[in-house]
Amino acid sequence: MAQQERTEKKNGCLAQPGKEKDMKKIAMLNCLKANEICTGASCFRAFLRKEKSFERYRNEETELAAFFRCNGCGRDPLTDAGIQEKLQRLQEEHIEVVHVGVCTKDRAGKRCETIQKIVEQLESRGISVVDGTH
Repeated sequence: MAQQERTEKKNGCLAQPGKEKDMKKIAMLNCLKANEICTGASCFRAFLRKEKSFERYRNEETELAAFFRCNGCGRDPLTDAGIQEKLQRLQEEHIEVVHVGVCTKDRAGKRCETIQKIVEQLESRGISVVDGTH
C-alpha cells in the first residue's frame, strides 16, 4: 500500500500519517434532548460540504474530531463530572474550535443555560466557540 494511502489509528481516529497536525480539529456540541429527534445529518452534511457555519474553513484542512452532547437539562456543567471529563478530553485531543448546534437555542434564539455554561467552560480552556452548525 502506498504511503499516502496508509492510515494510522491514533486516539481512536483514522488519519494519514503526519497529516493530523496540519488539520484544524473541530468538534460539535449539541443538545441531549434534541437527540430524541435529531440524527445529526444536517450538521455532518454542513461540515463535509463546508457550508453554513463551516464555510469559513473552505480553504483549510479540517478534521471533525468530536461530536458530543450536554448531559441534560438541569445538570450544572460546573459540577457534572461527565461534562468535565468531556471538556478534558477535548483538550487532550487538541480541539481548536467547537461549533454549537442550532438545537441549543429556543425558537426565539435564546441559548439554553446549560449549554451557555458549557460554552463558557470551553472558552475558559482556550477553545474557540462558533455559534451554529447548519
